[in-house]
Amino acid sequence: MGTNEHANVSKRGADALEKEAPVKIARGPSNATIHPFFASPQSSKKFNISWDGSNDSILSAVTREPDDTRTKIAAFDLDGTLILTASGRTFAKDESDWKWLSASVPKKLESLHNDGYAIAILSNQNGLNSASKVTAFKRKVATILSQLSISVRLIAAMKKDINRKPATGMWELLQKSVNGKIGESFYIGDAAGRAAGWKPKAKKDHSCGDRKFADNIGIKFQTPEEFFLNELPVKFSWGEFDPKTTTTEGPLFSPTDTPLVSEDGHQEVIVFVGYPASGKSTFAHKHLVPKGYVYVNQDTLKTREKCIAACRAALEAGKSVVIDNTNAERYTREYYIKAAKDSNAKIRCFWFMASRELAEHNNSYRAYNAIEGRELLSRMVFQMFSSKLQEPNVSEGYEEIKKINFILDGSEEERKKWQQWWS
Repeated sequence: MGTNEHANVSKRGADALEKEAPVKIARGPSNATIHPFFASPQSSKKFNISWDGSNDSILSAVTREPDDTRTKIAAFDLDGTLILTASGRTFAKDESDWKWLSASVPKKLESLHNDGYAIAILSNQNGLNSASKVTAFKRKVATILSQLSISVRLIAAMKKDINRKPATGMWELLQKSVNGKIGESFYIGDAAGRAAGWKPKAKKDHSCGDRKFADNIGIKFQTPEEFFLNELPVKFSWGEFDPKTTTTEGPLFSPTDTPLVSEDGHQEVIVFVGYPASGKSTFAHKHLVPKGYVYVNQDTLKTREKCIAACRAALEAGKSVVIDNTNAERYTREYYIKAAKDSNAKIRCFWFMASRELAEHNNSYRAYNAIEGRELLSRMVFQMFSSKLQEPNVSEGYEEIKKINFILDGSEEERKKWQQWWS
C-alpha cells in the first residue's frame, strides 16, 4: 500500500532532486527499536544509501554494498507490510510516522539475507508528486533501512504505468541487478484481496494488487500476517474479473441470423453503446470503416454538436455512418436517430457487452503497453458511464439492436500478456 496517490513528479522536480544534498538520516519514531545487529560488531559496515532518480517513473535505492551474485529474491511491499503508521492512521501524517509491523521484522530480513536471499522492497508510491514529497520519502526510507545491517534494494513506482503493481515493471528492473530464480523467490504484501472482517476489526484490503503482482511473475505470495506473524491464510477474492478465465472467443455478435453489415446497400447509421475500452474503435475500424462507413468519434471531434454535424454531412453525401461514442443516455442517441430518419436512412444500435471490469482491464492493458497511443482513463470515467447507462431498446426507433461480444484479437504472445493482471 503506497502513500495517498495523485499525480507524479514533474521533470523539473526530478532534475532538482539530482542536485540536492545527500539525504540526512532523521531520528526514527520513538517506538522504533534499533536492531541489535545495527549496533554490534556484525554491522561494522558503514551505512550508506545510493539513490537513482534519473527515471521520472521510478525512484530506486540500494543500501550498503550489494551482492549481485544472489539468485533468489525475498521481495516486500513497504507500507502495511514492513511498516505501519505509528499514529494508527491509514496514511502517515509525516515522515516520522512509522513503526515496524512487528519487532521481528528486522531480524527476519537479516535471517533471509544470511540464507542467500537478495532483499528488495517494491512499492507503489504514486503520491510522490512533488520534489518536497520525494525528499521526505527519501529521509523516511533512509531512517528505516539504516536499522538493517544488510544490503536492501528499494524500487518505488511513482506513476500509473507499466512499473505500477500488479504490472511487473519493477520486478523486471530488479532482475537487471539480481537474477532471481522464479521458483525460489517470493513476494510479501498486504494488498491481498481480503474482505472486511478477515480478522476481528480488520478493514477490507484496498485491492488485490500485491497478490496479482506475484501471480503475474509466477512466484510464491504471502500476506505479512502469514509471513511475519505466523497467522493462517484466510479467504480472499481476485475480484469480479479474472482475465485468465474470461471467455474472449465465440460469436462476435447476436442475433446471428441477420448480417453484421447491411447487404442491400441501403444507407444507415449505426450507433455504438458501451464502456470506454470495450473494443468499439477496434471493431469499427475492422468491420465497418473498410465497408465505406464514415467514422464519427467524439474523442477526435471533441463535442457532441460536431459529431451530429459530421453525421448529417455524411448522410447528405449519401454515406453510411458509424457513431463511435459511449452514448450511455437515450437523449444522446436520439440526435442520431433523428438524423437517420431525416435522411430516410436505416438506424441500428450496436451494444458492446464488455462488463465494467473487463473494460477497466482493457484500459490498463492498452495504456501500459502503449497500444493505440491511449492514455490511462480514470475509474471515474467508468463509474460515470455505469451510472448514466440507459440500456438501448428497439422502442427508441432502431430497426435492430446487435449485441457485440468482446473478442480478443492478436497473437498468442499478445493473448498471454492480456491475460495478466493489469488493474
